[in-house]
Amino acid sequence: MDLNTIAIFSQVVECGSFTQAAEALDLTKSTVSRKVAELEQHLGVRLITRSTRNLTLTPEGETFYQSCMQMLEIMEQAELEVTANQDLIRGRLNVVMPVELGQQVLGQYIHDFLKLYPNVTIHLELSNREVDIIGEGIDLYAQVGEVSDSSMVARQFHTSRRAMVASPQYLEQYGEIRTPADLKPPHHQVKVYNKAVKLPNWHLMQAGEEVYIDLPYKLRVNSITSSLMACLDGLGIALLPEFICREHFASGRLVHLLPHWEMPMVPVSFVYPQRKLIPKRLRVLIDYLIERFEQRVTK
Repeated sequence: MDLNTIAIFSQVVECGSFTQAAEALDLTKSTVSRKVAELEQHLGVRLITRSTRNLTLTPEGETFYQSCMQMLEIMEQAELEVTANQDLIRGRLNVVMPVELGQQVLGQYIHDFLKLYPNVTIHLELSNREVDIIGEGIDLYAQVGEVSDSSMVARQFHTSRRAMVASPQYLEQYGEIRTPADLKPPHHQVKVYNKAVKLPNWHLMQAGEEVYIDLPYKLRVNSITSSLMACLDGLGIALLPEFICREHFASGRLVHLLPHWEMPMVPVSFVYPQRKLIPKRLRVLIDYLIERFEQRVTK
């Protein structure tokens, strides 16, 4: 199988167009189309479904494309390791992280990283959905909660402290919370249900005493931001990362409930596939993000 043909196929997928791929590769459109057709004939399957407006990968095409990207990445990294260009950081990275973590913390660090390394291209998705790191060709995923997949490399860089919060208006309506025993109906929670963010249940600890709370909910949301907004509107009690509540504690819009009771810390990790040859751009990005985050925490 010709590596040039694989590179042409990958470029077509990246561009979403035979014409644009031909321009990027400085080839004729007919050459690009012919090479992809030859590849499909060689494999005995259709890789791309063509229409007048767009191109769509078949399931076989998607699987083959992910393998091609890994192959080309290994070739590129091997070349950098043995040539005078080994200090050059370049190439593409697919990065996915929860919305709140990206918007409030790591997104700005990625912007700064790209200014330092202009030859790197990053596809950044801020999403609270559950991801398939291998199947989707994700290079780096920021996970909140325990990492259970042993086939992945997980590099923990933070443990998130959570706070139990409610608005003054909510407490005025439903009553003050002075002890864990007060956490019972008519009190209710704003429940965060998100497969991508693995948060533990309500577990309070103090001086060897442990209490588990299971409040009913009137509202269930799929993001921490939605839970925060609901609490600010007086719709219930929630457990939220402490760092996103601080300004609301200071302004009086939120009350920190039972602050002397501790809760299990939530790990935050960078997760990526195990590889014998990790792209240098990925190693450098992870180190950079962790360094910037540690500077933030120690300020």
